[in-house]
Amino acid sequence: MHMRKRGKQVNSISCTEALGRVFDYLDQELTGRKLEELERHLEECRHCYGRVEFEKMLKAKLRELNVEADVLRLRERIDALVEQF
Repeated sequence: MHMRKRGKQVNSISCTEALGRVFDYLDQELTGRKLEELERHLEECRHCYGRVEFEKMLKAKLRELNVEADVLRLRERIDALVEQF
């Protein structure tokens, strides 16, 4: 995909590609070209930018509610039950 920015043409990834990288981006697992491509796309695409902001807020809220600890405890209980059979 090509987009114009400040009078010059830049290469950008598609929305599908961008949204496929969102969780790696939020977990700070993107580097190099993939990170640059996503950041460039988010500068240009308000839809994807809004989606990333929503996911950031959701992740922060889940962290605030300590959902990860609850999920881990649930997983441990399930594993213990499975081992009994």
